[in-house]
Amino acid sequence: MVKGIILAFLAFAVFAWGDAVVKAIGHDLDPFEVTFFGYLIPLLLSPAFMKPGDRLTDLVRWKSPWLMALRVFFISVTTPLSVMAFTRLPFAEAFALLFLMPSLVTVLSIFILKETVRWRRGLAVCAAFIGVLIIVRPGFREVLPGHLIAIAAALCAAGGVIMGRMIGTTETRYTLIGSVFLGTALIAGILMIPGFTWPTPSQWGLLLAFAATAFVAQAFFVIATTYAPADRLGAAQYSQILWALVIGAFFFDEWPDAMALVGIVVVVAAGLFIFAREQTLKKAPAAARVASSPEERADLEPAAR
Repeated sequence: MVKGIILAFLAFAVFAWGDAVVKAIGHDLDPFEVTFFGYLIPLLLSPAFMKPGDRLTDLVRWKSPWLMALRVFFISVTTPLSVMAFTRLPFAEAFALLFLMPSLVTVLSIFILKETVRWRRGLAVCAAFIGVLIIVRPGFREVLPGHLIAIAAALCAAGGVIMGRMIGTTETRYTLIGSVFLGTALIAGILMIPGFTWPTPSQWGLLLAFAATAFVAQAFFVIATTYAPADRLGAAQYSQILWALVIGAFFFDEWPDAMALVGIVVVVAAGLFIFAREQTLKKAPAAARVASSPEERADLEPAAR
């Protein structure tokens, strides 16, 4: 268990530094171009996630085609939206808005999964939205397009999680991971055409660094799930906000004001409470059927991305 937790924290640290690379390069290149090259190399390396019996055709041979198509679409759209958010907002502020995702999952689960949400999680959801209002402060400062883009990314990520829960354990690990790499590269590749510019040598270096972090972080997380159930490692993703504060301050000279810090704390605390509450509910007998092996989980790629 301890090895799994350490590897999960390491995975999300790599993800955070990858997002820092995105922020560094995103001002100069089209966000869809950044996304395309950032996911093309992981796609080519995705066979590393194959288990005995898996085939390359599993990338597009789905047992739940409609649900998988929606899941791939939502997660694939999340990445370019996140790239846009990171380039338009302070680093930590963008992360905090993306961490609205667990609260949005809770809301969507009421309407789509017909899940009963009791008052504790309901209050946590309300607190998360209050935290967002504290960060954005509409009426007191300008609401930027980046704020709306970050919230849209969180909503798409939540949609991907909901689709994953509906899929359940029917798809293999390679299908779940590789199909996202494929879908993201395909969608971004098409959308980058109008604004495509050939990267400079230094930009190629940053693009390769982003691609490396996307693959390495995912690999660390998959290895972590061999030591601990994936659904118990999700809280580690909130360590990204600490990386975001440090990276934003020392590398991008972004120092959040006191109100922004309060809002960030509220959003993160609400997300952690929702996560902890869901873990408590999973201990009930009705939830004992939830699979714990990495190839059986439907939410392997961290949705906060």
